[in-house]
Amino acid sequence: MEYRTADDVLRAHWNGRLPVNPIAIAEAMAIEVKALAPFEPDTWRPNESGHYSFRDGAPLITYNFMDAPVRQRFTIAHEIGHHVHGDLDAPRDTSEQFSAKSRDPKEIAANRFAAALLMPAALVKHMVLEQRVTDIVKLANAFGVSTAAMEFRLKAIGLL
Repeated sequence: MEYRTADDVLRAHWNGRLPVNPIAIAEAMAIEVKALAPFEPDTWRPNESGHYSFRDGAPLITYNFMDAPVRQRFTIAHEIGHHVHGDLDAPRDTSEQFSAKSRDPKEIAANRFAAALLMPAALVKHMVLEQRVTDIVKLANAFGVSTAAMEFRLKAIGLL
């Protein structure tokens, strides 16, 4: 199946529950997801948040087991973005690539994809406009993201 947007991926693989589960979505897309941890010295890179690669005919996402759960989720969604955009063997992602200051077009696109995957615009708008949930911490917790990611998303969809 061909995907162009996070909405395409959500329509195909999301069960409609919050928070969106990026591991389940990646696995439904036939992408292996593997946590890397310090006890795996051959592959461990402490400053690496995640990586997308295509090895032996199969896509693979790795993420840092030591990162906070919200970071792990965003990293996996970001790497799904690299997969959808066809960024084979994307550069290893460090915390700098997840920053709003990143200038690399592939990283910016993967960050936007991750935000759209984890915080679907229609659902965020529904919660804010219909359910009147305006506390960023409550919204971030509902979507399983950091408050910084939620604030960025609210700005991107015109709610802040």
